[in-house]
Amino acid sequence: MRISFFVPEVSITGGMRLIYEYANRLTSRGHQVILYSKIIPYNLYKGKIKPYYIKYMVRYSINFLLGKISPPDDIWERHFKIKYLPFISNHFIDNGDILIATSWPTAFVVNKLSEKKGKKFYLVQDYEIWNSNPKFVDKSYKLPLNKITISSYLKKLLLEKFGEQSTLILNGINFEKFYNNNKVFNTPPKILFMDHPLPNKNVETAIKIVTEIKKEYPNIEIHCFGQRKYHIMPDFISFHKNISDEALRKLYCSSDIFLFPSKNEGFGGPPAEAMACKCAVVGNNVGALPDYAVNGETAILCNPDKPEELLNGIKYLINNQEDLKRISLAGYEYVKKKLDFNRAITELETLFNRQQN
Repeated sequence: MRISFFVPEVSITGGMRLIYEYANRLTSRGHQVILYSKIIPYNLYKGKIKPYYIKYMVRYSINFLLGKISPPDDIWERHFKIKYLPFISNHFIDNGDILIATSWPTAFVVNKLSEKKGKKFYLVQDYEIWNSNPKFVDKSYKLPLNKITISSYLKKLLLEKFGEQSTLILNGINFEKFYNNNKVFNTPPKILFMDHPLPNKNVETAIKIVTEIKKEYPNIEIHCFGQRKYHIMPDFISFHKNISDEALRKLYCSSDIFLFPSKNEGFGGPPAEAMACKCAVVGNNVGALPDYAVNGETAILCNPDKPEELLNGIKYLINNQEDLKRISLAGYEYVKKKLDFNRAITELETLFNRQQN
């Protein structure tokens, strides 16, 4: 099949990592895959006047055309084509079999393309009301596109809030990138969390929790990673900036507890990566965590409205290392079964073939 993905921009995000994985794996199965991205960024605040964002769009476009901005084509391994276009229209898009919108701005673009370009799908990775105009985000889910959701939470949201059916295909984890063949547990356990600029990631709560933990357990190590440091952190937190996948894998592997404080997510990839590296997860029960983790057996899942549960969960694992080891190893076994990329790609191909017939 000739499959086209449409992205708002090529950037280092969890959603983009998933798209790369899908595109690479579909290519390896013999499909012709192209990823389309606009030179001029989409107006995420469509319908609202945001002067600073309009300036950003103009400045980015000019710098791109002058060669002052280079697309980050090499952010991850890639075996498919990327085409950068001034705008998305039938004139620039090859005829094919499958069109996949990957965000709400691209959903409107894909909806307008000719049926000759392919059957139309919308890969819904989150409820993207952050840094956007929620009015148009909501409208995107009512477009006549075949919706694909990546968690039971999103599938339920589309049905209950918008009356839209969708096909649930759980993400996979690349177990060739995230693995641990020699787990060593630390005493006391080492704690890890991620920094991120979006408010829903609730990083402030994570910092408060590890500060409390450090007071009670002064010898404990606390580590954090992110593209850059978005929050002010105490000096006892070791920060790892914009590290490679291999360095991240080693960080997961050398840690014992991964703290996941997000208040809402479309999926939640880092906890799954941590579990793949045999690091026990203490996290809020949001996104796809209910799909790939079992409370008390493969992770400790908490109420996002009760931050004290995160604190108590970490304390429990510190004080009960046998349970920490049990959950770490059980989490690894469970996530390998639930988040298999071969299964996800097969389900995607089956969906595409069913819509074509």
